[in-house]
Amino acid sequence: MRDLTEGPIGRHLLRMSGVLLLNALAGTVFSLINIYWLGRLGVTAQAAVTLAAMPIMLVLVLLPVISMGAGVLIAHAVGAKDRDRVNRIFNEAFGASLIVSALVALLAWSSRDTFSHLMTGDAATAAVIAAYYAWFIPSVAVQIPMLILAGILEFTGNVRAGAIAQTGTVALGALLTPMLMFGWLGLPAMGVDGAGLAALLSCSVTMLGLLAYLARRNAYLRMRPATWLARPRELGAVLRIGVPAGIGSAVVAVSLLTVGLLLRPFGAVEQAAFGIGQRAFQAGLMPVTALAGAVCIVVGQNHGAGLPGRVREALRTGLLFAAVLVPLLLVVFETFAPWIGSRFSDDAAVVAAGAVFMRITALDLLPLCFGSMVFAVLSGTGNTRAGFVAQVAHMASLVSLAGGLSLLPGFRPVWIWGAMVCAGLAQAAMAGWFLHRAFGRRGVPEASSAETVPAAR
Repeated sequence: MRDLTEGPIGRHLLRMSGVLLLNALAGTVFSLINIYWLGRLGVTAQAAVTLAAMPIMLVLVLLPVISMGAGVLIAHAVGAKDRDRVNRIFNEAFGASLIVSALVALLAWSSRDTFSHLMTGDAATAAVIAAYYAWFIPSVAVQIPMLILAGILEFTGNVRAGAIAQTGTVALGALLTPMLMFGWLGLPAMGVDGAGLAALLSCSVTMLGLLAYLARRNAYLRMRPATWLARPRELGAVLRIGVPAGIGSAVVAVSLLTVGLLLRPFGAVEQAAFGIGQRAFQAGLMPVTALAGAVCIVVGQNHGAGLPGRVREALRTGLLFAAVLVPLLLVVFETFAPWIGSRFSDDAAVVAAGAVFMRITALDLLPLCFGSMVFAVLSGTGNTRAGFVAQVAHMASLVSLAGGLSLLPGFRPVWIWGAMVCAGLAQAAMAGWFLHRAFGRRGVPEASSAETVPAAR
């Protein structure tokens, strides 16, 4: 555990955001490694694994529901120096994640043939998906509680353990995936099945390592399995904070799906350009996302400790750091958009269309970064509903504006990119309104209705 209620706020944010950025980069590297090795297996293997990941994304909505809800409440309890409550929240949340992920995985695994045929009409691809699911679905059942455990550790101020777990999983997966796919070192050549088995083994080893870490005598968090099946005392508060965050993630996915559907009449070039541009945009935003995560954790502990001045300082410092990042990102996207696109495609038309997407949507960086910092602060106080409302408003603005424009003659993809920028500005305006509402009168955000904030120490 690291006490974030003392010491320079800026130093805490830089240290924690750096480690969280490392986590995000590790996940991106692992994804790229998988894409590379799957390419060696052929088009069917690539298509099968891509299609197999889509329904799994719905299961991963469980992550923010439990990790955000439990994490925020744990940060509050850490700030209030209430270790008993920290461990009570931790065990109830972790036990719930184990039970729910096991039940979901059992249902998905027993229905893997049905899911496979729903994802594709090609029998050969469906067979590959089903074989991949046989190993991959159990890995998800391990991965969800593993990531929740790492996320909870982060909210205690211990981001290093989560970083080691994430990078360890990536390193082990990167080593095992080609070995099991192609039968290196005398192992059986399992093809796509090997990718699923590699995921299961790497997640399982990491989970065992985290459990061993928590079994240390001086560990701040303590496993209490008897609590997992006992009547929960904190789980309702966890869900009240976590459910809006989980649904918000689904709302973002719906927005992207809507854009993809609007691009269908324009063919593969514009669809590929959108996919490339969106991937590059998300990669560019990783420093901002890491900073927002650090702000949320720092605010959580200081809010729980009843230190409104440090909550305000975290907001100011986060906005200052974001103000430094935004111009740099804007210059990168405006100047190097064609080069970035050429890293993902050799098709000149796709590269040109992707550059247009990146240069227009780069204008969304300023409102997006502002909103990220504001909602990170509000989430740290337990108010995840504000971010959820803003995401729904963003989706509604984008869908209605872009959908309306699509009915006009001369409709072009650039109109969609403009609609995305307009929706981002509307979301930033809502962030400003929520910020004024929370800070305007009493100088500090109110406590979430899901909990009672402890008195100042």
